[in-house]
Amino acid sequence: MKKAVAFVMAMATTLSLLAGCGSQGGSTESGSASGEKVTITIYQSKIEANEGYKKAIETYQTLHPEVTINLEAVTGNDFSASLKAKMQSDPPTIFSVGGFQDLKDYSDILEDLSDQPILEHALPGTTDMFTMEDGRVLAIPLYMEGYGFVVNRQMFEDAGVDFDSMMTYEGMKAGFDTLKAKIDSGEMKEKYPILEAVMEYPTKELWIAGDHDVNVALTHDFSSAKEAYDADTLPGTGFADYKTMVDFQASYTTNADNTANLNSVDYTTSLEGGLAIERVAAIKQGNWVAPAVETTDPEVLAKLDMLPYSISGYSDGKYFVGVSGYWAICNKASDEQKKAAKEFINWLYTDPEGQKIVVENCKFIPPYDNFGDLKATDPLAQRIMDANSAGSTMDGWVYSGAPNTWGQQAAGVMVQKYLAGEATWEEVTQSSIEQWASMRTSQK
Repeated sequence: MKKAVAFVMAMATTLSLLAGCGSQGGSTESGSASGEKVTITIYQSKIEANEGYKKAIETYQTLHPEVTINLEAVTGNDFSASLKAKMQSDPPTIFSVGGFQDLKDYSDILEDLSDQPILEHALPGTTDMFTMEDGRVLAIPLYMEGYGFVVNRQMFEDAGVDFDSMMTYEGMKAGFDTLKAKIDSGEMKEKYPILEAVMEYPTKELWIAGDHDVNVALTHDFSSAKEAYDADTLPGTGFADYKTMVDFQASYTTNADNTANLNSVDYTTSLEGGLAIERVAAIKQGNWVAPAVETTDPEVLAKLDMLPYSISGYSDGKYFVGVSGYWAICNKASDEQKKAAKEFINWLYTDPEGQKIVVENCKFIPPYDNFGDLKATDPLAQRIMDANSAGSTMDGWVYSGAPNTWGQQAAGVMVQKYLAGEATWEEVTQSSIEQWASMRTSQK
């Protein structure tokens, strides 16, 4: 969720990180190709994929006993600060990075990966963010994510709603209205005793009402995160659609008549305490929720599916999809460590055994076209993989090119005020536009 900041603001941080990556013990003057021992470290933020990474490392080390790979993971909320501290004390060889903020912070210590074989299979647009004007590629796509409306498909079908009829905004609204009427009348009570609302909308989480929902507004004005990053001003032509989606979600919650209460609802309440226990039938989220639902109740996960982030006349039938994680290699690591790191990354995405771990154990949506007919192990990831294949997607990460913190602290905060009755939508729009310009200027 990190946003871009200008190079000039990041130079002090970057210079402090040049102490020398990849200094872990265990490496020798000879590389892995000669059979000599080499040790590398991976530092990553996708904590829920850690078991998958462990399986990948174990498998790879069996095939390459001369390579030792140490794995460290930190939850996404704390990752940015922890990575900076890690760089100063014990730099990793491979580390995960996000958007423009990381590009600016670490650009001087990123290895050029433009010659890596896996990039031949990168899906269109997936390498744009970390491709420099001089042709260097400073990070390799790690995984894709997609979001829309995660719904209990079985629940809607039990209410007499055809899932495929909800692929447009009007169809989705009709389906949600039908289920709401049956919940209100008590018709769903016998089979779903704690079902109380069609949706939950946890606007306490600024990234939900901010980053993700404001993305639909930004896609009206910008075709990519890079274009958004280059823009000093925000036209704001898509804020009517932004309002449509905020109002839509709020209207199907138990707090529809007192939307201020939504600002106290958090992510866990909406997911583990909502969708996963069948208290609600839908939340606006992405394929990343599958592990939490599976942990709570695997039977519920089997009932789930994902609807597009449809807006009538604009994004009907489209899922918001993009690369939200990249692999980077520290250019201060030894030659042997950099070679071993590159070989591991290429193995992970080109070897059939590595690919299977990526999809089945890490539960990632691969940003590459060489995975054949490999199927996901959960219905949400498979839905996004199918959408990628069908071209039924829009860029879901344009917001990553906004001024640093703008999505949450400007747009997200104003949506909270709107829901609390403290701001009109016109004020949401005007404030967001003004803050874009002022924040961009201050971050130059």
